[in-house]
Amino acid sequence: MLIGIFIFIYTFQAPRTLGRFHHNLPLILRLASGGLFLWGLHHVLLIVFPTLKRFQVKRIGRNRVSLPRDGMVYLMMMMVLFVGSVLSRENMLMLVFAMMTGPFVLNGWITFSMLKKIQLKRIIPKRVMVGESFTAEITLKNSKRLIAAYLMEVNDYFTNQDDQLEASVVFRRVGPRQQLSAHYYAKLMRRGVYEFGPLQVSTRYPLGLVKRGAVFSEYSEIIVHPQIGRLSSHWTDDFFSIAEMAQQNRNRRGVFDDEFNHIREYRTGDSQRAIHWRSSARQGELMVQEYQQNRNYDLIIGLDLYLPSSADQNQQERVEWAVSFVGTLCREHLKNSRDTKLTLISQGKSLDVLEVGIGSMGLEYLLDFLATLQPGSSKPEMKFGASIAQAHSQRSRTVLVTTREENGLNKEDHLQSIFEEQGIEINGQPITIEAAPEILSRWLVLEAK
Repeated sequence: MLIGIFIFIYTFQAPRTLGRFHHNLPLILRLASGGLFLWGLHHVLLIVFPTLKRFQVKRIGRNRVSLPRDGMVYLMMMMVLFVGSVLSRENMLMLVFAMMTGPFVLNGWITFSMLKKIQLKRIIPKRVMVGESFTAEITLKNSKRLIAAYLMEVNDYFTNQDDQLEASVVFRRVGPRQQLSAHYYAKLMRRGVYEFGPLQVSTRYPLGLVKRGAVFSEYSEIIVHPQIGRLSSHWTDDFFSIAEMAQQNRNRRGVFDDEFNHIREYRTGDSQRAIHWRSSARQGELMVQEYQQNRNYDLIIGLDLYLPSSADQNQQERVEWAVSFVGTLCREHLKNSRDTKLTLISQGKSLDVLEVGIGSMGLEYLLDFLATLQPGSSKPEMKFGASIAQAHSQRSRTVLVTTREENGLNKEDHLQSIFEEQGIEINGQPITIEAAPEILSRWLVLEAK
C-alpha cells in the first residue's frame, strides 16, 4: 500500500520526466499504483476480518492458476528465446520458441479439462476431545464421461481463534463417472470450535509446467471438547472418605453410602486403609476393596475462570486444567449417580448457570459448553456467589474451582475473600480448590497427549 501511494504521488511530481519515455507512462503508473494499493488493502482486511475469506473464495470461484518453479523456469527460457529471436531476427530461435509454447499451452488445457465437473465433499465427526486423533474423509467425484482426473491434490484448511492448520490428500487417478475417497488424520490440541473450509483441488498433470486449481465452498465445524481424564482414589479419600465409610456397618443404608464393587490388586496411590488383608493373604499379594461411588447427592460446581489480561503460559495452563477437572468431575458424577442433579455455575467472560440431568445427552451438552468457555479478567459478579448459595440444599455438596492463586500473598484476590467482601455466605462446607497443575494432578489423571 505504501509503495502504491509513493508511485501515485511521484507521477504528479515528475510528469514531464516520465513523459520523456512515453506520453502515457504517468497514466499507466497511476493505474498500476491504484491496483497495488487495492491489493494491499485487500490483504489487510483479510487479516483484520478473517470472516471475509468466505466471500473471497466465492468471488474467486473455480479459476486459480499458478506456475510452479519448473513452470517459471520454462517460461523464462521461452521469453529469452522470444526476445533473442526478435532482436537478432533469427528464425531458428523463433522456431524453438514456438516448439516450446506447444507443451506449455497443452499442459494448461489438460489441467483445465480435468478440473471440469469435479465435486468435493468432506466428512468429519461433529465432536472430538483435545489430543484425540480423528479421521477426515475427502470424497472426490468425477462426473465427466470420457476424461479421467490424474494426480489431484486436495488441500483442506481448518482454523480457530489461535490455530491455522492445513492437511492434504492426493488422488492418483479418478476415472470417468467414478467416485473415490481419501483420508487424513488430525489431532487438535486446543478446545473450542474449529471451522473447516474451503476445499481446494489442484493438479499439474502431465508435465508439471502449469498448476491449475479450483476452490469449493465446503464448510463444516467441529467442537473440540476439553481433555477428560479420570479421578484418582485420592479424590474420594481426601473429600468423601470412602474407605472410612466402608469400615462402618454396611447394613445401615443412607443416601451417601457406597456400594461394594470388587476386590482388585493394589496400585500405587491406593489408600492403605482399603487393603483387604484376608484376600491379600490368600492371593500372596496386596489386594484392596474398591467401592463404586454411587451416592445420591446433588453436586454444585462453582467454576471461577479467571485469567489476567497479561497472562503467561502457566496461567493459561491453569485455565485448561480447571476446565478438564470440572469436565471429569461432572462426567464421574453423572455416570455414578442416579436421581440427582448437577448444577454448574461458571464465571468467565460471562456468568452462566447450567442444570444438567443424568444421561449422555446432558453430558454432551455440558462438554459443548465447556469447549467454548472463555476466561475473564475481572472479579466475579455478586450473582456468581449468590447463585451458588441459592442452589445449595441439605442433600447437595459444593465444589469451588478457581484459577486464582488462593495461596498467594494478595488475599484480596482470593475467592473466599471476594465472597466475604460481597457479603455472600455459602451454606455447608464447600470445597475450594486452586486449579494449579501441581494441585489438581493429585486427583485428576490425564492420559498423555
